[in-house]
Amino acid sequence: MSVSQTFLLPGFNERNRPVNVASVPQRSPFRYPGGKTWLVPLFRRWIKSLTSHPKVIVEPFAGGGIISLTAAFEHLADRVIMVELDEQIAAVWETLLGGDAKWLAKKLLTFELTPASAKTELAKSPLSRRELAFQTVLKNRTAHGGILAEGAGVIKHGENGKGFFRVGIPKLSQNE
Repeated sequence: MSVSQTFLLPGFNERNRPVNVASVPQRSPFRYPGGKTWLVPLFRRWIKSLTSHPKVIVEPFAGGGIISLTAAFEHLADRVIMVELDEQIAAVWETLLGGDAKWLAKKLLTFELTPASAKTELAKSPLSRRELAFQTVLKNRTAHGGILAEGAGVIKHGENGKGFFRVGIPKLSQNE
């Protein structure tokens, strides 16, 4: 028996690789390094193979939260718990799930994104958890690879040369 079959997920082997992450619904607000999106199809199969419906799913090191979000959106468990130690990431989840999601969405949709405005906003000290959440999403969407660590560079040319504005915060109509 291989380690992957015994200790990770039943049915996972070299011929049964995870699907392309582009085919998985993107429910997280984060562009996230170290993401678990690749794990979603295997997670679904594993949960559905259980003999009883799980009461609780706990996602340690939640980060972008794709496992928790999948479990919640698809009703794969009765309750979902996200565990995140990083203060910035935790602030985003607290804001989204704690009653300030509309505030954050409006702030993101109305922010006039330029390299200068992003730099100015990210230099400010946040006055609240929801302001920290806004800055975290802004930094995640404008930093190389979504990296939040100190010293992470800002996107200059965007992904595939599409430019800063194409990979930043998408401009949606107020009706979306």
